[in-house]
Amino acid sequence: MSRLLKIYFVVLIMSGCASLSVERKPLPSAEPTVAKILLLAPEIRRFQELGPFEVSEQLAREVTMDLDRTIVVDHFAAKTQDLLPIVIISHGNFSGKSAHRDQARRLASWGFHVVAIELPNRDQWLENGEVLRRFTEMLHNVPLLLGKNVDRDRIVVVGHSFGGSAAMLAMGSGAPVMGAILLDPAVVHDSVVTAMKKIDLPLVLLGSDPKRFVARGRKKFSENLSGEILEISVPRATHDDAQGPSMYSRSVLGFDPYTSSDRQKVFRSLLTVAVLGMTTSGTLDFPRQIFFRESKLGVLKDAQYRGAQKSRLNIFTK
Repeated sequence: MSRLLKIYFVVLIMSGCASLSVERKPLPSAEPTVAKILLLAPEIRRFQELGPFEVSEQLAREVTMDLDRTIVVDHFAAKTQDLLPIVIISHGNFSGKSAHRDQARRLASWGFHVVAIELPNRDQWLENGEVLRRFTEMLHNVPLLLGKNVDRDRIVVVGHSFGGSAAMLAMGSGAPVMGAILLDPAVVHDSVVTAMKKIDLPLVLLGSDPKRFVARGRKKFSENLSGEILEISVPRATHDDAQGPSMYSRSVLGFDPYTSSDRQKVFRSLLTVAVLGMTTSGTLDFPRQIFFRESKLGVLKDAQYRGAQKSRLNIFTK
């Protein structure tokens, strides 16, 4: 057994997460429930609130990466008997994992393990990409870190703002993921563009309204990625609407004047639709159908789609 794996198992024992609590009644099955929802092809608003499953949560949980690094995460999980996909959320500049708790909790209620990771929130985005890659590999290699009902072969990474750059760097260096959902992403360095050119996995870009805010380098994502890409904008939405209220604004003003609870609900539902579609089929067929329909109705705008430019394999061997 390698030294790194020994460390992982020590973490499992110390954290007490190697076993799940015993339920008094059988837990509901996620797969049939989600399948019915997908067949109905529902409207965006169906996903704005909590899903059909109860959610367990561990806030500010410490996870040891190696002897030199410990990170703090929020972990939300649907209470169901099935193996659940993993969603990893990387926050953006001047922000933190708590800005995504509402998104993570609601996403978990639709049948997922959701982990929001805390990273240095300025000046270290290249390093953050490497940490995100290593964390993703750790969950893939030792899924018991999250529990027994984990499907390690269905991992999706989510990144907001410069957290989108971190996601691209992680994927470009081989993170074992199915694809990514980017929340109004921004490019932090030319090396992010280099990483993009290596990625041919499905990607959904959920953007702010270009008339209100244009994230730095947003166009570079669609220009440089060769996988299946779906991009939309939320009318009147700001950069902060794609996460939660800005931590910086709240610390200075006590509130965020640049966000709307209604627009944040739209982003929550878009994120859920994108993750459901990606983890169910490995393609963007489901979110594309809904997003284009909602775009025609005016709920969304600027819907764009491009199929994969070359063949790919999204299944990882256990």
